[in-house]
Amino acid sequence: MGSDKGNVYKSFVGIYAALFLLGIVGLAVYGLQVHLGKNKPADIKKAEVAEADSPSYQKNETQEVESQFVEQPTEATTLVEATVQSVSTAASETSVERINRGESLFNANCAACHQLGAEGKVGFAPSIRNRDFLALASDEFIKKTIAGGRPGTAMPPRPDLSDHQINGIVAYLRSLPVTNPVVIQVDPHKSHIGNVEAGKASYNIYCASCHGEEGHGYSDGGSGPGIGLPGFLGVASDDYIYQTLKYGRIGTPMKSFIGPSGLANLSDGDAADIITYLRSLQTVEKGATPTFTGAGDPRKGEEHFNINCAACHQIGGEGKIGFAPSIRNRDFLAIASNDFILQTVTNGRPGTAMVARPDLSEKILADIIAYLRALPVANDLFVTVDPYTIFNGDKTAGKEKFEIFCASCHGPEGQGYAAGVSGPGIGLPGFLKAASDDYIYQTLKLGRVGTPMKPFIGPKGVANLSDEDVYDITTYLRSLLN
Repeated sequence: MGSDKGNVYKSFVGIYAALFLLGIVGLAVYGLQVHLGKNKPADIKKAEVAEADSPSYQKNETQEVESQFVEQPTEATTLVEATVQSVSTAASETSVERINRGESLFNANCAACHQLGAEGKVGFAPSIRNRDFLALASDEFIKKTIAGGRPGTAMPPRPDLSDHQINGIVAYLRSLPVTNPVVIQVDPHKSHIGNVEAGKASYNIYCASCHGEEGHGYSDGGSGPGIGLPGFLGVASDDYIYQTLKYGRIGTPMKSFIGPSGLANLSDGDAADIITYLRSLQTVEKGATPTFTGAGDPRKGEEHFNINCAACHQIGGEGKIGFAPSIRNRDFLAIASNDFILQTVTNGRPGTAMVARPDLSEKILADIIAYLRALPVANDLFVTVDPYTIFNGDKTAGKEKFEIFCASCHGPEGQGYAAGVSGPGIGLPGFLKAASDDYIYQTLKLGRVGTPMKPFIGPKGVANLSDEDVYDITTYLRSLLN
């Protein structure tokens, strides 16, 4: 009996010993697999990457992008290998995965207007899979358009979409197949400067039937988009517009217009005239219908000013150098029309501390303007400003002159107070879209009495600038809108 118990005991010990040895062997194999997974030779890793990117994962004949094929772990695949494979996929998105993600984002966010496949719909939303559009539009152009929207159209800004998401949408658009692809070089810094009146006449003949009067596009019942609206003009460079006129949009009503093969045989000068006219539409004061009507009450205006404006512009509108300009200044009030002031308060000055105030009614604004007009000034002055004048100067020469005469007070690119200088931001959209060319000219001619802004034009000016110098500087400032 005792012998039998001893044999049973020995058997159990033998089984446990065998299991222990098997465990040791299993751990050794496991460690070897992990070691090999982490230390694969470089040529093996390259081969695996090449295999993952091979054409077998795509439909080459139709150029359609398919979801990347991820092989599921087989019975021979260890848990460690499956985990490493999963982590690698999540950490490094392939171009195919980015395109697929972009297509899903496009369908969810863009297809309602631009249609599935980005085909567009005439009179509703443009085609953005168009060969010529994709050749002309840089990735940055498309990203800015998505993020900033197109004010005045049904295209809203999309700050809710991250850069990662927008990059996916751009990748999807770039992946769409096109017939006979073309390469078009667009110079975003090139200006096409012409005659605004000639441009308006040409626009009315060749462009208005599709793009609407003053380029309002679909909102005017036109078949083409709003090329006169800030959302387009704020993103599109002069050369982008020129190249569009030159090449047209294949497969759409937008034909080529320039040269003997163009629909209208326009010259480069004709195109420059049209572009200059479109640029003139960017300025609020130019072509705008005055909205200010009726006289305000200066006593009520003082109350409204103290509540809404004095925190920056100081009591009495005196301003503070390096912080906010004086708006009781004699020369400012002589040059700025009532509607200029109204538009500036309503729209604000983007990029500065001057926020838009659409909450203030026209009656309140009329009272504030009446208060400013009632403030006493020495040697009262009257100046007539032509809101339709366009200066055609040399942008490059203007930049050099701006750097010499203006940058020390207004910043290297007119950023103003944000650059830590004493003068306001005359290179920012909020100013440039409100101020006409002649407003800028008259400011350089008269200066601002009692402030560091002195007259700059003529023998009495601090720089003895000529009219041509001012045309160049103004042209350079306008180029900053691009």
